[in-house]
Amino acid sequence: MRKIIFIVLVAFSFASCKTNAIMIQNNEEIQDEAAGNYEISLDVTYKDSLAKIKKTLPKPEKTVFLKKRLKEKEKARFNDIVEDIDDFLIRAKIIDSAKVYVGTPYHYGGMSEKGIDCSALIYRAYQKNDFSVPRTSIAQSELGEKVKPKKADIGDLIFFRTTRRKRISHVGMVVENYNGDIKFIHASSSKGVMISSLEEAYFKKRFVKIKRLIL
Repeated sequence: MRKIIFIVLVAFSFASCKTNAIMIQNNEEIQDEAAGNYEISLDVTYKDSLAKIKKTLPKPEKTVFLKKRLKEKEKARFNDIVEDIDDFLIRAKIIDSAKVYVGTPYHYGGMSEKGIDCSALIYRAYQKNDFSVPRTSIAQSELGEKVKPKKADIGDLIFFRTTRRKRISHVGMVVENYNGDIKFIHASSSKGVMISSLEEAYFKKRFVKIKRLIL
């Protein structure tokens, strides 16, 4: 009889412990679910708040600051175009002033249509357009900014060494540059004022540099 009572008590205690464990587990699950729902609620609330804030912010393209910057950029771009056109027109006028002498015979020290030398041709062409440059090719070669042949522009000066001396002895003016094929006007000692190409063997061998006076 005592054994039966003991077995019943043990079975009752085991069942009670199991029931408590299940209740604790269920309680923890309920708490976890509640916490998860709270996190979801916070996340949704944050996103809603962020969306509302974004709606109140002005769109970038409509701000006064950006409109002002765009106008400034457009104005600067327009001014650059105008300056480029002005430079081109000045260069074109200088070339036209030099071409007036085409066919003029070469004369060392000459400065007129009766006879002219290479540096005088440059001197006269620039002088006609209110630019002052030195009279000699050596002095002219010291002016301006050096540029690569591929970037040479009309009106740039091109220099050569045509004597045994290691110094500038001849100058011309670029009148055309097509993909590096440079044409220039100059006063040839044998043929007078004419237009030649840098691709000609004689000039290609004696070429020194190109300088830009109009920056």
